[in-house]
Amino acid sequence: MQCEYCEKVLKTQSSLKFHQKTAKYCLDKQNIVPQQDHKCSSCGTGFTLKSSLNSHLIICKVKKDLDASLVKEESIKADYEKQKTLESSLLREEKQKQIIYELKNNLEKVISYKDQIIYELKKDLESFKIHSEKIIADKDRIIEEQKLVIKEFQDDQRKQNKDLTDRIQSMAEKAISKPSTVNKHITTINNMMPITDAHLQEHVQNLNPIHVQNGASGYAKYALEYPLKDMILCTDFQRRSCKYKDENGNVVSDPEMTKITKRLFSAIKERNEKLTNEYSSELQAKWKALNTIEDMNEEDFSAQTNDALEFVMNVLSQKRQANEMADGMRPELFYSFIRELAAGCYRPDNIQN
Repeated sequence: MQCEYCEKVLKTQSSLKFHQKTAKYCLDKQNIVPQQDHKCSSCGTGFTLKSSLNSHLIICKVKKDLDASLVKEESIKADYEKQKTLESSLLREEKQKQIIYELKNNLEKVISYKDQIIYELKKDLESFKIHSEKIIADKDRIIEEQKLVIKEFQDDQRKQNKDLTDRIQSMAEKAISKPSTVNKHITTINNMMPITDAHLQEHVQNLNPIHVQNGASGYAKYALEYPLKDMILCTDFQRRSCKYKDENGNVVSDPEMTKITKRLFSAIKERNEKLTNEYSSELQAKWKALNTIEDMNEEDFSAQTNDALEFVMNVLSQKRQANEMADGMRPELFYSFIRELAAGCYRPDNIQN
């Protein structure tokens, strides 16, 4: 088959069509400007065929010069990095020499003062030995004094507990002996307002440091004077059973006051922790101030230190037990609290509800 434009002979129809679309001299005869979709990225020369571009890239001088320039640039960059690494290495070596020089000078100074240092260490060791021997000699006396202080504290606590129990029993007996009718001086359960969580929260701000410092009796006084005032009745003092109205206005019985105690201490938990921490910090500050007194004799110092540490431990224990009561647990503080609360709101069980 012969091309009608350039008269070139080709074997197949497809070859003829390809020739007429791509052959430059044939396109010139057709007055068609060829589409040069394939261009050399180095020199910008355009080609109609990818294969032509590939052949050109082999002999393109601009590309060769560019590649050579890139190789040279990489070589210069590598040399620069080597020089930079070498300078850094030399700088580190110089710093190490300086450090070694300073260490050497310091070591020489230490060696020059060794006799003085040894003398001072021996002096300190002798002083420590004398002090240790004195502590050991006084050990038995201090232990006996501490035992005596603990015994006196325990005796005092037992006496206070007995006095408190007698006072509560007396209050209960007086309450039992008094007439208790709906029409006289006693608020009946039906006339009481419901105890809501919002009501308990409203009175949290009334909890003060004195309440916290007085422990179980302080918490009971807070409850009876603020959130539970005229809103709860103890109908059985021995069993610590009480009655009050819940949030829905229903009269409920609360054996051992477990439910109302948990609600009350949950409401005051955050403020109680804050007041307890402040009181503990105050006691610790006093104890630190005690350590700064230089003219205090050993006996007074030991006694006052024991008292301060005892108070701090009791305050921290009270804080832990109050948090346990907020979770519904029954630590020792729980029983002391409900005893005080029951005594404060005790009424005979013949009240009509």
